[in-house]
Amino acid sequence: MWISKLELTCFKSYQHQVFDFPAPDDGRNIVLIGGMNGFGKTSILEALYLCLYGKDAIIHLARAGLKTDDKKGYPTFLESAFNGEAKRDGLDTMMVRVTINRTKTKAIDICRKWFFRSNGNWTGEEEAIVREVIRDIPSSPRVDGKNGFHFSELLDEVFVPAHVAPFFFFDGEEVKKLADQSRVEQVKQGLEGLLGVVLLRSLADRLKSFESMKRGDVVSVDEDRLHQLSEQLSAGEEQLQKLQKDADEAEQEKLQLRAEQQSLVERITSSGGGGGDIATVKELVEEREQNRNKLRESHRALEDILSGRLPFHLVPKKLTDELKNQLNAEVNWFAWDAEKRSLEPRKVEFQAAFNSQNEPRIDPALSTDQQVAIKKRLDAAWDTLFYPPPANCAEEIVHDYLHEAQRVKALEFLSSINLGQKEIQDLLNEQHALQQRTDELGRKISRLDGIDRDGTLANLKTQLEAVQEKIEELADRVRIDDRSIVTLEAQVSNMRADYMRERGKLDESSPTRAVIEKSERVRKILDEVIPALFPLKVKALGKAMTDVYKQLAHKHQVDKIEIGDQGSARILSTNGKEITFDRSAGENQIFATALIAGLAKVSGVKAPMVVDTPLGRLDSKHRDNILKFWTADPNRQVILLSQDEEIDFHFYKEISDNVCKTYLLEHEDVGDGIGRTTAKQGKYFVRGRR
Repeated sequence: MWISKLELTCFKSYQHQVFDFPAPDDGRNIVLIGGMNGFGKTSILEALYLCLYGKDAIIHLARAGLKTDDKKGYPTFLESAFNGEAKRDGLDTMMVRVTINRTKTKAIDICRKWFFRSNGNWTGEEEAIVREVIRDIPSSPRVDGKNGFHFSELLDEVFVPAHVAPFFFFDGEEVKKLADQSRVEQVKQGLEGLLGVVLLRSLADRLKSFESMKRGDVVSVDEDRLHQLSEQLSAGEEQLQKLQKDADEAEQEKLQLRAEQQSLVERITSSGGGGGDIATVKELVEEREQNRNKLRESHRALEDILSGRLPFHLVPKKLTDELKNQLNAEVNWFAWDAEKRSLEPRKVEFQAAFNSQNEPRIDPALSTDQQVAIKKRLDAAWDTLFYPPPANCAEEIVHDYLHEAQRVKALEFLSSINLGQKEIQDLLNEQHALQQRTDELGRKISRLDGIDRDGTLANLKTQLEAVQEKIEELADRVRIDDRSIVTLEAQVSNMRADYMRERGKLDESSPTRAVIEKSERVRKILDEVIPALFPLKVKALGKAMTDVYKQLAHKHQVDKIEIGDQGSARILSTNGKEITFDRSAGENQIFATALIAGLAKVSGVKAPMVVDTPLGRLDSKHRDNILKFWTADPNRQVILLSQDEEIDFHFYKEISDNVCKTYLLEHEDVGDGIGRTTAKQGKYFVRGRR
């Protein structure tokens, strides 16, 4: 599969330009387009997005690293893209045409046009025409959005779906920005794109807008109270998010300190100040650290028992049994009530149908009193279907502060509070044994420090102790944050229950409100589904990234990259230990490039790559590696949009055997501050400085 033609008419600085790209063949898979900054390289990438994805391109342009105005959006972007000469000459059409060859005999031709007024403003009209081409013979045109044809569905089947396009068509500057973020954020963003989370978030936003629009049709009931609850809930959720972020940052800092600790231990071992004995310091320090971690975990387990399960054992069993029975009865009542409310609209429909019947005719006509009596009988008959409630339902809702789901969670918790003396005693014995072993290891380490004639070992030991103190401080900080998070989560859960209860009162009487409630439930499901998607792809992504990273990096101690379910990334050596590289610009960009290439591989899409500013800030060694990576798959078309200091004359010569086509962009001023770009086929930058 390859892009065989790109035609631009009245787009940006291109008055009219056609790019023809040959099929990757005989090891030649690179198309090289050179141009100075501002000469129209990025416009090629933007044109590709706009032609393929239309108005949906805006969000994907941003993810691919291209600048867009999120506030002004699609119309403003199109108006800024309309060619200045065309605007000056009173033309009204901008066009981008892309031809994609699936094989040498089968292709898809996409032509998208936008129409403008005489003042250069977009009319709001555009047209996307698609033709399938077999052996150079085009089929009948199909128009996007008409006669049941949707171009996006065709793209999903035969080319690149919109949500994974940024893995194939992107600005190399985006790799720089990606490399400057934490690796957890890099991986999360990539996984979200791969799994289509962008589409799910877009659906959630549309549902939220739909709810806002629908609420405008509903009479407000105690809106001030509802607004106050909403603000309290938002503030609680924001505070919870900050605490979780602080805990994550502390955990990341602790990982870095552990790497520093390992380095200090290795330096102490290699110093040899204490002869053979000093070689055992590393093992002793590691064992002591492991014991300290186990001791902290044991303390945390005991704290959980004391603060969670033990208090319930101080309450009489009769009281806890009554609580369980009441909660079960309330769960049953709400299930009965939900069934009753779901059938309520049918009652209204039946009454309306009954009142509208004219046959058989009643003569003489019923009096008003008789009609009222019949209505009361109908109401009474309907009520007998539901009243009284079943015997297993609660007579009174005591725990109205709980949401339905929270009652179920409460019952699950009450079923898990069994606690025996042996469990507590075992924890105390374990803590005592761990503390004794930790103290013993500390004494051994002190004895085995050896002779420090020049003070080097003493200095290293001081640094090691300082690092260990920081690790312990961070562990305490994480533990405190964890406690605060647990407490705040419970508070936020109660706030949410209060808010949902008030919202329920507001919505329960209206069909429109019922629709809003369904929309909210769908959004809640989306919020729960998105995190659960990550584990589906992490193993495959880790393997794909490992393969690519080994090709790109000039350091060879990396054995594999391991991706965790939450997006964490670990680079492991051959002995299974984590490697902590300096976060240099080149190393980070290689990691980010491996991530993008890995995501493209895992997506399963066999599509060409189009890269603007392809080499960024890479040094010459990394540049060689990444160019070799792009030429490694001779069947994948790679279109590189480079300026003269990235792939210069010398680099071009190194990869010339893999280049199937070149263009050089030239720019001229045509007056009124308007520039015109033309592409010279078979040209590239001449010899210059390296």
